[in-house]
Amino acid sequence: MSEVLDSGIHTFNVPAKELIFEYVVHRPSTENEDPHNLIVVQPPGWGLGSQYLENGLQGLWRPQDHTSATNTNGYTVVFFHSRGTDRSSRPLASQMSSMPDLASDLEDLRQHLHLEQYPVLLGHSNGGAIALGYAEMYPGRVSKLVLLDHQLVGFQDKRLLRLEATRIDPRYQEAWDSVMNRQTRSDEEFTESVRDIWPLYFFDPKQCVPELLRDIGDRQLSVWCYHAQGRCDKELLEPMQMVERLGDVQAETLIIFGREDMICGIGIAERTAKDIRNARVITYSECGHFPWIERRERTISDIRKFIEKQD
Repeated sequence: MSEVLDSGIHTFNVPAKELIFEYVVHRPSTENEDPHNLIVVQPPGWGLGSQYLENGLQGLWRPQDHTSATNTNGYTVVFFHSRGTDRSSRPLASQMSSMPDLASDLEDLRQHLHLEQYPVLLGHSNGGAIALGYAEMYPGRVSKLVLLDHQLVGFQDKRLLRLEATRIDPRYQEAWDSVMNRQTRSDEEFTESVRDIWPLYFFDPKQCVPELLRDIGDRQLSVWCYHAQGRCDKELLEPMQMVERLGDVQAETLIIFGREDMICGIGIAERTAKDIRNARVITYSECGHFPWIERRERTISDIRKFIEKQD
Protein backbone atom coordinates (compact mmCIF):
# COMPACT_ATOMS: atom_id res chain seq x y z
CA MET A 1 0.00 0.00 0.00
CA SER A 2 1.11 3.60 -0.47
CA GLU A 3 2.65 5.68 2.32
CA VAL A 4 -0.68 7.39 3.01
CA LEU A 5 -1.68 4.09 4.64
CA ASP A 6 1.46 3.58 6.71
CA SER A 7 0.78 2.85 10.38
CA GLY A 8 0.47 5.97 12.53
CA ILE A 9 -1.10 9.42 12.54
CA HIS A 10 -1.49 11.34 9.27
CA THR A 11 -2.83 14.74 8.24
CA PHE A 12 -3.76 16.21 4.86
CA ASN A 13 -4.93 19.58 3.65
CA VAL A 14 -8.08 20.44 1.67
CA PRO A 15 -7.48 23.99 0.36
CA ALA A 16 -10.97 24.36 -1.11
CA LYS A 17 -12.46 23.94 2.36
CA GLU A 18 -9.60 25.62 4.23
CA LEU A 19 -9.44 22.56 6.47
CA ILE A 20 -6.81 20.10 7.66
CA PHE A 21 -7.88 16.54 8.45
CA GLU A 22 -6.29 13.92 10.64
CA TYR A 23 -6.60 10.14 10.46
CA VAL A 24 -5.01 7.19 12.25
CA VAL A 25 -3.92 3.97 10.53
CA HIS A 26 -3.56 0.58 12.19
CA ARG A 27 -1.94 -2.17 10.14
CA PRO A 28 -1.90 -5.93 10.80
CA SER A 29 1.42 -7.45 11.78
CA THR A 30 1.39 -9.60 8.63
CA GLU A 31 1.72 -7.50 5.49
CA ASN A 32 -1.09 -7.78 2.97
CA GLU A 33 -1.00 -5.55 -0.08
CA ASP A 34 -4.59 -6.27 -1.17
CA PRO A 35 -6.31 -2.84 -1.31
CA HIS A 36 -9.61 -4.54 -0.56
CA ASN A 37 -8.19 -5.50 2.85
CA LEU A 38 -9.09 -2.04 4.13
CA ILE A 39 -11.72 -0.68 6.53
CA VAL A 40 -12.35 3.04 7.02
CA VAL A 41 -14.01 3.90 10.33
CA GLN A 42 -15.98 7.11 10.88
CA PRO A 43 -16.27 8.03 14.59
CA PRO A 44 -19.05 10.33 15.89
CA GLY A 45 -18.71 13.96 14.91
CA TRP A 46 -19.68 15.45 18.29
CA GLY A 47 -16.25 15.24 19.90
CA LEU A 48 -15.90 11.71 21.30
CA GLY A 49 -13.01 10.93 18.96
CA SER A 50 -11.75 7.55 17.81
CA GLN A 51 -9.79 6.17 20.77
CA TYR A 52 -12.74 4.20 22.15
CA LEU A 53 -13.17 2.56 18.73
CA GLU A 54 -9.44 1.98 18.27
CA ASN A 55 -9.40 0.12 21.57
CA GLY A 56 -12.72 -1.66 21.10
CA LEU A 57 -12.28 -2.85 17.50
CA GLN A 58 -8.71 -4.14 17.71
CA GLY A 59 -9.97 -7.59 16.71
CA LEU A 60 -10.26 -6.30 13.14
CA TRP A 61 -6.49 -5.87 12.70
CA ARG A 62 -5.40 -8.18 15.52
CA PRO A 63 -7.58 -11.25 14.97
CA GLN A 64 -7.58 -13.83 17.73
CA ASP A 65 -6.79 -17.48 17.10
CA HIS A 66 -10.36 -18.48 17.93
CA THR A 67 -11.91 -16.30 15.23
CA SER A 68 -14.19 -18.13 12.85
CA ALA A 69 -13.34 -15.77 10.02
CA THR A 70 -11.36 -17.09 7.08
CA ASN A 71 -8.90 -14.19 6.89
CA THR A 72 -6.78 -14.26 10.05
CA ASN A 73 -4.20 -11.72 8.86
CA GLY A 74 -6.29 -8.76 9.93
CA TYR A 75 -7.29 -5.60 8.09
CA THR A 76 -5.70 -2.22 7.63
CA VAL A 77 -8.07 0.04 9.56
CA VAL A 78 -8.28 3.83 9.12
CA PHE A 79 -9.95 6.03 11.76
CA PHE A 80 -10.97 9.41 10.32
CA HIS A 81 -11.29 12.42 12.63
CA SER A 82 -14.16 14.75 11.77
CA ARG A 83 -13.65 18.48 11.43
CA GLY A 84 -13.04 20.00 14.85
CA THR A 85 -11.88 16.79 16.55
CA ASP A 86 -8.29 16.09 17.55
CA ARG A 87 -6.01 17.72 14.95
CA SER A 88 -8.69 18.06 12.29
CA SER A 89 -9.31 21.79 12.07
CA ARG A 90 -12.57 23.59 12.73
CA PRO A 91 -14.45 25.23 9.84
CA LEU A 92 -14.44 29.00 9.67
CA ALA A 93 -18.09 28.99 10.77
CA SER A 94 -19.71 26.56 13.20
CA GLN A 95 -22.70 26.48 10.84
CA MET A 96 -20.61 24.18 8.59
CA SER A 97 -20.82 21.08 10.80
CA SER A 98 -23.98 19.29 9.65
CA MET A 99 -24.21 15.63 8.70
CA PRO A 100 -23.86 16.44 4.96
CA ASP A 101 -20.81 18.61 5.69
CA LEU A 102 -19.09 15.85 7.63
CA ALA A 103 -20.11 13.22 5.08
CA SER A 104 -18.55 15.30 2.30
CA ASP A 105 -15.23 15.20 4.17
CA LEU A 106 -15.14 11.44 3.64
CA GLU A 107 -14.92 12.15 -0.09
CA ASP A 108 -11.80 14.23 0.55
CA LEU A 109 -10.33 11.32 2.51
CA ARG A 110 -11.12 8.86 -0.31
CA GLN A 111 -9.31 11.03 -2.82
CA HIS A 112 -6.35 11.47 -0.47
CA LEU A 113 -6.08 7.69 -0.04
CA HIS A 114 -6.22 7.21 -3.86
CA LEU A 115 -9.18 4.84 -3.64
CA GLU A 116 -11.72 4.38 -6.41
CA GLN A 117 -14.21 3.42 -3.69
CA TYR A 118 -14.18 2.46 -0.05
CA PRO A 119 -13.95 -1.34 0.22
CA VAL A 120 -15.57 -1.12 3.67
CA LEU A 121 -16.93 1.99 5.41
CA LEU A 122 -17.90 1.53 9.07
CA GLY A 123 -19.58 3.95 11.45
CA HIS A 124 -20.89 3.81 15.00
CA SER A 125 -23.71 5.92 16.46
CA ASN A 126 -23.49 9.43 15.00
CA GLY A 127 -20.48 8.22 13.02
CA GLY A 128 -22.86 5.73 11.44
CA ALA A 129 -25.08 8.61 10.34
CA ILE A 130 -22.08 10.30 8.71
CA ALA A 131 -21.05 7.08 6.95
CA LEU A 132 -24.62 6.45 5.81
CA GLY A 133 -24.89 10.03 4.58
CA TYR A 134 -21.75 9.52 2.49
CA ALA A 135 -23.15 6.29 1.01
CA GLU A 136 -26.28 8.24 0.01
CA MET A 137 -24.39 11.20 -1.44
CA TYR A 138 -21.77 9.10 -3.27
CA PRO A 139 -23.52 5.78 -3.99
CA GLY A 140 -20.82 4.35 -6.23
CA ARG A 141 -18.01 5.09 -3.80
CA VAL A 142 -18.82 2.47 -1.13
CA SER A 143 -18.68 -1.28 -1.69
CA LYS A 144 -19.69 -2.45 1.80
CA LEU A 145 -21.23 -0.40 4.60
CA VAL A 146 -21.27 -1.42 8.28
CA LEU A 147 -23.53 0.50 10.67
CA LEU A 148 -23.25 -0.12 14.42
CA ASP A 149 -26.21 1.24 16.45
CA HIS A 150 -26.28 4.17 14.06
CA GLN A 151 -28.20 7.42 14.24
CA LEU A 152 -30.67 8.24 11.46
CA VAL A 153 -30.93 12.02 11.18
CA GLY A 154 -34.57 13.07 10.93
CA PHE A 155 -36.00 9.85 12.38
CA GLN A 156 -36.96 9.22 16.00
CA ASP A 157 -37.71 5.69 17.18
CA LYS A 158 -41.03 5.99 19.01
CA ARG A 159 -40.09 3.11 21.25
CA LEU A 160 -37.46 5.30 22.83
CA LEU A 161 -40.32 6.49 25.06
CA ARG A 162 -39.55 3.43 27.15
CA LEU A 163 -36.42 5.28 28.24
CA GLU A 164 -38.66 7.03 30.74
CA ALA A 165 -39.29 3.71 32.45
CA THR A 166 -35.63 3.41 33.37
CA ARG A 167 -35.94 6.34 35.78
CA ILE A 168 -37.01 3.89 38.50
CA ASP A 169 -34.46 1.21 37.55
CA PRO A 170 -31.64 1.19 40.14
CA ARG A 171 -29.10 0.57 37.34
CA TYR A 172 -29.82 4.00 35.89
CA GLN A 173 -31.08 6.26 38.70
CA GLU A 174 -27.79 8.10 39.26
CA ALA A 175 -27.39 8.59 35.50
CA TRP A 176 -30.86 10.11 35.31
CA ASP A 177 -30.01 12.50 38.15
CA SER A 178 -27.00 13.60 36.11
CA VAL A 179 -29.13 14.12 32.98
CA MET A 180 -31.30 16.58 34.88
CA ASN A 181 -28.29 18.56 36.13
CA ARG A 182 -25.84 18.35 33.22
CA GLN A 183 -23.71 21.34 32.26
CA THR A 184 -22.08 21.91 28.85
CA ARG A 185 -20.37 25.29 29.09
CA SER A 186 -16.82 23.97 28.79
CA ASP A 187 -14.97 20.85 27.63
CA GLU A 188 -14.44 19.91 31.27
CA GLU A 189 -18.13 20.23 32.20
CA PHE A 190 -19.23 18.44 29.05
CA THR A 191 -16.79 15.57 29.62
CA GLU A 192 -17.98 15.11 33.20
CA SER A 193 -21.66 15.25 32.22
CA VAL A 194 -21.22 12.59 29.52
CA ARG A 195 -19.22 10.38 31.88
CA ASP A 196 -22.09 10.49 34.38
CA ILE A 197 -24.74 9.34 31.88
CA TRP A 198 -22.84 6.45 30.25
CA PRO A 199 -24.90 3.87 32.22
CA LEU A 200 -27.90 4.71 30.01
CA TYR A 201 -25.98 3.32 27.02
CA PHE A 202 -25.73 -0.23 28.37
CA PHE A 203 -27.91 -3.18 29.31
CA ASP A 204 -25.37 -4.06 32.02
CA PRO A 205 -23.81 -0.73 33.05
CA LYS A 206 -22.04 -2.03 36.16
CA GLN A 207 -20.04 -4.47 34.06
CA CYS A 208 -19.56 -2.39 30.92
CA VAL A 209 -19.14 1.29 31.85
CA PRO A 210 -15.66 0.72 33.37
CA GLU A 211 -14.51 -0.88 30.10
CA LEU A 212 -15.80 2.04 28.03
CA LEU A 213 -14.10 4.52 30.34
CA ARG A 214 -10.81 2.64 29.96
CA ASP A 215 -11.22 2.69 26.18
CA ILE A 216 -11.93 6.44 26.14
CA GLY A 217 -9.04 7.22 28.49
CA ASP A 218 -8.44 10.74 29.78
CA ARG A 219 -9.84 12.42 26.68
CA GLN A 220 -11.56 15.78 27.06
CA LEU A 221 -14.69 15.88 24.90
CA SER A 222 -15.21 18.89 22.62
CA VAL A 223 -18.20 20.99 23.63
CA TRP A 224 -17.66 23.03 20.45
CA CYS A 225 -18.23 19.96 18.28
CA TYR A 226 -21.23 18.92 20.36
CA HIS A 227 -23.00 22.26 20.04
CA ALA A 228 -22.00 22.92 16.42
CA GLN A 229 -23.10 19.56 15.08
CA GLY A 230 -26.27 19.37 17.14
CA ARG A 231 -27.38 22.82 16.03
CA CYS A 232 -26.53 22.24 12.36
CA ASP A 233 -28.41 18.95 12.13
CA LYS A 234 -31.47 20.55 13.74
CA GLU A 235 -31.34 23.39 11.20
CA LEU A 236 -30.97 21.30 8.03
CA LEU A 237 -32.92 22.79 5.14
CA GLU A 238 -34.10 19.28 4.30
CA PRO A 239 -34.42 17.63 7.73
CA MET A 240 -35.67 14.33 6.30
CA GLN A 241 -33.07 14.03 3.55
CA MET A 242 -31.27 11.11 5.21
CA VAL A 243 -34.48 9.08 5.45
CA GLU A 244 -35.67 10.06 1.99
CA ARG A 245 -32.37 9.10 0.32
CA LEU A 246 -31.96 5.64 1.85
CA GLY A 247 -32.97 4.13 -1.48
CA ASP A 248 -29.92 5.75 -3.09
CA VAL A 249 -27.51 3.52 -1.15
CA GLN A 250 -25.90 0.94 -3.44
CA ALA A 251 -23.50 -0.56 -0.92
CA GLU A 252 -24.08 -3.98 0.54
CA THR A 253 -25.04 -3.03 4.08
CA LEU A 254 -24.75 -4.70 7.49
CA ILE A 255 -26.66 -3.15 10.37
CA ILE A 256 -25.83 -4.33 13.91
CA PHE A 257 -27.98 -3.17 16.82
CA GLY A 258 -28.38 -3.94 20.50
CA ARG A 259 -32.06 -4.61 21.19
CA GLU A 260 -31.85 -2.67 24.45
CA ASP A 261 -30.22 0.40 22.88
CA MET A 262 -31.99 3.30 24.59
CA ILE A 263 -29.99 5.97 22.76
CA CYS A 264 -30.78 5.27 19.11
CA GLY A 265 -33.51 2.60 19.33
CA ILE A 266 -33.95 -0.61 17.37
CA GLY A 267 -36.57 1.04 15.14
CA ILE A 268 -33.76 2.92 13.43
CA ALA A 269 -32.29 -0.36 12.22
CA GLU A 270 -35.65 -1.48 10.86
CA ARG A 271 -36.34 1.85 9.15
CA THR A 272 -32.91 1.97 7.54
CA ALA A 273 -33.06 -1.58 6.21
CA LYS A 274 -36.54 -1.01 4.78
CA ASP A 275 -35.30 1.17 1.91
CA ILE A 276 -31.75 -0.08 1.33
CA ARG A 277 -31.96 -2.76 -1.34
CA ASN A 278 -29.13 -4.93 -0.06
CA ALA A 279 -29.23 -4.60 3.72
CA ARG A 280 -29.08 -7.15 6.52
CA VAL A 281 -29.93 -6.48 10.18
CA ILE A 282 -28.41 -8.41 13.08
CA THR A 283 -29.67 -7.71 16.60
CA TYR A 284 -28.20 -8.81 19.92
CA SER A 285 -30.34 -9.42 23.00
CA GLU A 286 -29.36 -7.91 26.37
CA CYS A 287 -27.16 -5.42 24.55
CA GLY A 288 -27.17 -1.63 24.39
CA HIS A 289 -25.40 1.02 22.34
CA PHE A 290 -21.89 -0.52 22.28
CA PRO A 291 -22.27 -4.06 20.90
CA TRP A 292 -18.54 -4.82 20.76
CA ILE A 293 -18.39 -4.30 24.54
CA GLU A 294 -21.47 -6.31 25.55
CA ARG A 295 -21.14 -8.85 22.70
CA ARG A 296 -17.48 -8.53 21.72
CA GLU A 297 -16.71 -11.85 20.04
CA ARG A 298 -19.97 -12.00 18.15
CA THR A 299 -19.72 -8.40 16.92
CA ILE A 300 -16.19 -8.80 15.55
CA SER A 301 -17.08 -12.19 14.06
CA ASP A 302 -20.24 -10.87 12.36
CA ILE A 303 -18.37 -7.89 10.89
CA ARG A 304 -15.57 -10.08 9.55
CA LYS A 305 -17.96 -12.64 8.08
CA PHE A 306 -19.85 -9.87 6.29
CA ILE A 307 -16.69 -8.32 4.89
CA GLU A 308 -15.15 -11.61 3.82
CA LYS A 309 -18.28 -12.93 2.13
CA GLN A 310 -17.66 -13.12 -1.59
CA ASP A 311 -20.06 -11.16 -3.81
